[in-house]
Amino acid sequence: MIKFLYNIKESRIFQFVVISIIILNAITIGVNTYELSDFTRQAINYLDYSITIFFVIEIIIRFVGEPKKLQFFKSGWNVFDTIIVLISLIPIPNNSSFLLLRLLRVFRVLRIISVVPELKKIIEALLTSIKRVFYVGLLLFIILYIYATIGSILFSTDIPERWSDVGVAMITLFQVLTLSSWEQVMLPLQDVYWWAWIYFFSFIIICGITMLNLLIAILVDVVINQKKL
Repeated sequence: MIKFLYNIKESRIFQFVVISIIILNAITIGVNTYELSDFTRQAINYLDYSITIFFVIEIIIRFVGEPKKLQFFKSGWNVFDTIIVLISLIPIPNNSSFLLLRLLRVFRVLRIISVVPELKKIIEALLTSIKRVFYVGLLLFIILYIYATIGSILFSTDIPERWSDVGVAMITLFQVLTLSSWEQVMLPLQDVYWWAWIYFFSFIIICGITMLNLLIAILVDVVINQKKL
């Protein structure tokens, strides 16, 4: 029996079916956000129940089909999948106070990560590099804080709605960092101070380009090292 279930869980057909059901689940969650007729919404609810039952059966097959049961729980991905499925089993009354439980069901879509090996490698690389990414993020915050302080000192009297204090200035610089309409932040100051472009260009080069490339370099290095292991 165990060998039979092991062969099922290791088969590509089974994995393909699981991926297909997860995608179907994602579609039903998205469709459920639209205005639907009562019949359609009821049909989607029954489909959601069926998907939940399938996920339960899938977890049971994977658990029973594991020759060494302790190995099942030693895998973080198995624990992740089990938690997601258990959350799905919690009944959700049609009440706004249970909105959190409804939102948690959306995370079933994340199960696609544990099923697709390539996505698992990316997530594992992110987790492995989290320490170095944290320090890069800390450095980015320090630079952002320095520029926000300088900007607040220099520009608060001219455009107080964007530079009145450090907090507001950091929000302004975060918009510049995303490169979303950042020229609308710079051009009003450029009319007052000819050298304002130096402030913004240096900030974008240091934070927006250099830091981003550094983060990418860290992730690439971790992925390469994982492939060597």
